[in-house]
Amino acid sequence: MVSLTEIILAVAGSPWAYVALAALLLIDGFFPFVPGETFVGALSALAATGSGPSVAYVLGVAIMATVIGDAIAFVLGRRMGLSRWAWMRRPRIARAFAWAARGLRQRPAAFFLTAKFVPVGRVAVTMTAGATGFPVARYIPLSIAASSFYTVYHVAVGYAAGSWLSAHPLLAIVVSIGSVLLVGFSIDTVMTALSRRRRRRMLMAGEGPRD
Repeated sequence: MVSLTEIILAVAGSPWAYVALAALLLIDGFFPFVPGETFVGALSALAATGSGPSVAYVLGVAIMATVIGDAIAFVLGRRMGLSRWAWMRRPRIARAFAWAARGLRQRPAAFFLTAKFVPVGRVAVTMTAGATGFPVARYIPLSIAASSFYTVYHVAVGYAAGSWLSAHPLLAIVVSIGSVLLVGFSIDTVMTALSRRRRRRMLMAGEGPRD
């Protein structure tokens, strides 16, 4: 009887794995409820076991698909704004768009790099950049740099997990996905705390002259 591990390895080693990877990352670019980055980590973990896909192909496909997915989000933001669809008007998503607008105004280069690691951050930043008229000539190099850094990180995490647990492919997948989610949650927590601290400082500075 064929085991679950054998089925997963067979699917991961086929060309369809790259097609699925590209499709997930393209959709993830403008619809923030698709686990594109976790699939990158999972495939990279399997690549490290020696029986999965090629890590070089995973890296190349992931970077290209992420850049294209972000470009779609940028164009959608420019043409449709930030409230066209119902999911955009959910409180959490609306707050993410407002957060992205502040970050793009204050430190766009650093923000493009770090926001991708935050849940919903990738979509929020690219769509907000499009909706607020962020210059295309400035957006393209930032998008390529951020997508490359973001993808290399997830591939590295997945590959490290797969190398460490090469005898246990399924466990390597779980560890790589858990690591990716943990880092995203941690960065989100830190950035939220810094944002709240900054707002408190601004409120205190605004109250000073009136005392």
